[in-house]
Amino acid sequence: MKKNIAVIAGGNSGEHDISIRSGKNIAETLDKQKFNVYFIHLYFKEWTYTDEQGNVYNIDKNDFSLPLRHQRIYFDCVFIAIHGNPGEDGKLQGYFDMLGIPYAGCDATVSSLTFNKNLCNRVLKTYGIHMTTSLHIFQYDKIDTKKIIAEIGLPCFVKPCCSGSSVGISKVNHEKELFPAIENAFKYDNQLLIERFVQGREITCGVMRLNGNIQVLAITEIVSKKAFFDLEAKYDPTLADEITPAPIENEIREACETISKNIYQWLDCKGIVRIDYIYNEHELCFIEINTIPGQTNESIIPKQVRYKNLDFKELCTVFIEEAIRGK
Repeated sequence: MKKNIAVIAGGNSGEHDISIRSGKNIAETLDKQKFNVYFIHLYFKEWTYTDEQGNVYNIDKNDFSLPLRHQRIYFDCVFIAIHGNPGEDGKLQGYFDMLGIPYAGCDATVSSLTFNKNLCNRVLKTYGIHMTTSLHIFQYDKIDTKKIIAEIGLPCFVKPCCSGSSVGISKVNHEKELFPAIENAFKYDNQLLIERFVQGREITCGVMRLNGNIQVLAITEIVSKKAFFDLEAKYDPTLADEITPAPIENEIREACETISKNIYQWLDCKGIVRIDYIYNEHELCFIEINTIPGQTNESIIPKQVRYKNLDFKELCTVFIEEAIRGK
């Protein structure tokens, strides 16, 4: 008997539209011989399914069932494709844990931890992962821009702690830009990081666990045509070059692969994640980990999957079946 799979996309953040594209790509990709696929649009309190005739049905949030006109659908597994809140920060995962519904990807604890850049950095530092110097600031803290610059230097990055895909991030080159950047970041979260700028090349590594083995998909170099790889550059192919495999030295490649697999294991990740770095001739510097990376055809992870000659449909099937089995 076919399993009922809900693909949830949308969300409440600035990544809503990209999430819709990711979710629709996943829904279209899933094996229809094995699964009945239902695309669920989540936007704040509205959780809806639209059938082929255009009829809209509301999800029953009491048990995450779908009451259709002549039947009620209960789901065997959920594929979360929401970038940002509430899909990448652990909230939906906690909800499904309480309902006892399996889902593909990282669990609530891992998702919540990795979505908070400050907490994730602190945990990974205990494992010796190298990252740039940063300051953690709350919205109620007194802001002294001169003290910040004395400690962090210029240029620097101002980032909301809990925000995905470069949302609310600013690169600050001059002191007069710092306070406006801080105010902007606080629009997205009540805490932020101010990070020392690291000169180098940006690379990103896809990692997954397949049949019990942690393996790297590929390493991609990102060459942004903007000041940095911001939200616009991430989703406009004319604003960045994404080169797979990255044209880097074997020593750097091996180090990146080893560190990425270790991070995946230490954090107990599941499904496919993407880990970002800056590297130069001196060091490999961790930036962040994305537990629900973009899944459109133009996104980095699907490109890495194609580079490895893997079948994205088969991978999705494995992730769903492993989630149902509880692995």
